[in-house]
Amino acid sequence: MATLVLQCEDRVAWAYAIEKTLTIGRLKDNRLVLDHPSVSSHHACVFNDGGEFIVEDLQSTNGTFVNGRRVSRRTLRNGDVMKIGRHTILFDQLANAHPGGAGAADQIRSIDQTVFIDKRTLLDKLLVDADTHRKNEALSARLTEIEQHAVRAQSVPVPDDAPVVGFLRVVDGRADQPIYHLEKQTSLIGRGRASLVRLHGWFKPAVAVAITRNRQGYVATLLGGKTFINRQPLHGGRYELRDGDVLEISGLILEFRARG
Repeated sequence: MATLVLQCEDRVAWAYAIEKTLTIGRLKDNRLVLDHPSVSSHHACVFNDGGEFIVEDLQSTNGTFVNGRRVSRRTLRNGDVMKIGRHTILFDQLANAHPGGAGAADQIRSIDQTVFIDKRTLLDKLLVDADTHRKNEALSARLTEIEQHAVRAQSVPVPDDAPVVGFLRVVDGRADQPIYHLEKQTSLIGRGRASLVRLHGWFKPAVAVAITRNRQGYVATLLGGKTFINRQPLHGGRYELRDGDVLEISGLILEFRARG
């Protein structure tokens, strides 16, 4: 099972199994909690997308880095090293699948889906995957170039044949505006200031849902509270939005339209 291995300053590193979606951030409602000012409340998420594991930055203040390069969205490969704030996290897609036996100091013990592993084992994994890092260096540089090009392209006029941006229309509930265009790669819904759609009220979740844009369309990821889509609870954390879907988020009802 794929895991994220958190390297600590001492000899112990914690590992978290990735089932469907794993959120990383400073608040306690995240699966992997990093209580440090350099980490945003909901900093990033890692999710299983058809057997591929993808890390996505959730508009964090200090950014998410993979193998030393800042990314907004990136498919992870075995041995990739993420940097979130001051924390180093190893992506191990072959957890418990390495050949050979383990000594007493290298054994992994499970505690409520969380395991701890001797730091020597972590270093062994990094050495085994060093060659993989070197092979991926050119690919990482190309991905960064593509991401930078995408940022520059935001200020360029959109051609007539470009894909039409989807939007959310407010059906019922308190909102700051009637229409929200989903132009960014990741748009947040919640009480936080960074949210595109602000939820009003003290007891609303800071971040309830993240809507990400890709080539196939839009995907809603549950990050906090309860969300219903077409009157059905959002189970499993992620949902591919379809034209006309209705989202109910903490009293706010929104209709998703695939074309603006």
